[in-house]
Amino acid sequence: MSDVDFGRAVGASCALHPGREATGTCERCGNFMCGACSEYGALQHCPTCRERFGDTFPLRRETWSFSKLWDVCWVAFQREWAMLSLAVLITLGVSFGAQMIIQLATTVGGALGSDGLTAVLGVVGLVGQQLVQGLVQLGLTRVCLDVLHGGRVDLARLFSQLHKAVPYALTMLILFAVAFVAVFALIFLGIFAASGLGLELRSLPGADASPQEYWDAVAPVLGVMGAAFLVLVGPLTYLALPLYLIQPEIAFNDAPPSPFEVLRRCWGAARGQRLAMLGVVLSGGAAMLVGFCLCCVGFIPGMALAQLLFAGLYLAVRSPWGDAAEPSRG
Repeated sequence: MSDVDFGRAVGASCALHPGREATGTCERCGNFMCGACSEYGALQHCPTCRERFGDTFPLRRETWSFSKLWDVCWVAFQREWAMLSLAVLITLGVSFGAQMIIQLATTVGGALGSDGLTAVLGVVGLVGQQLVQGLVQLGLTRVCLDVLHGGRVDLARLFSQLHKAVPYALTMLILFAVAFVAVFALIFLGIFAASGLGLELRSLPGADASPQEYWDAVAPVLGVMGAAFLVLVGPLTYLALPLYLIQPEIAFNDAPPSPFEVLRRCWGAARGQRLAMLGVVLSGGAAMLVGFCLCCVGFIPGMALAQLLFAGLYLAVRSPWGDAAEPSRG
């Protein structure tokens, strides 16, 4: 019986909040904890132990800054950089192995001599690959969250998010649908704008045409689409930044909220924080780039530091959804 089941089964009350039902016990002192004390399954120690032993994330939405976040993450990285790098290496290995799913699926379809079956199996393989990669990435995020809360790297936690396959897949499906509609709309607007400017899209030339003829046929539309992208890059960045919080939001909660609730929370957490979030995202990318430039040897540690920054960003800007009442666990 798990701690959560045990706390509820005995009908215990939280040691710090006597009016609330206990949902687990502190791994350090054994006191009963409610959902708010354990951050709804994300933390294994009660608030008293976290304060006493210093294993609580020190930044809050009202007080965080990039420099403070960097200081916290850098200290955590120095303490656990070797094991974090190993966790990243395992994650990359699993992701590489997941790519074999597509190859296996298409090979099976080709061996059966059916183009239709090959296409179907290719799509199934792609979905499987993305799901495996996403779940192990959730596990890496969970490891980073543990480290930022003062814990040590537990490599087994890389595979602790498998039970979230359905909510994760549904959330990604919603994002894919939104992205597909946005790209389709951009293409349509490009063709429409090109026509309005008198730049007609010519029929594609035949197979014997030169590359220049192909370019002349599509250049007007591509030019208008490129200009539209430059105009929209600001709004697109504004819309995309909350997406960096999706994986931490799912990984943070033992039973993640519904996909729409995840998106709502991420959007709310990013409100008023986008400029600082952009700085963190760019810094994470810079850490990986610098690591790659160091003869590629530093890419793995650089990626580990970037993952810590992204996880710390989430912990810093997240709203205390459960301070008043336990949120939806759906």
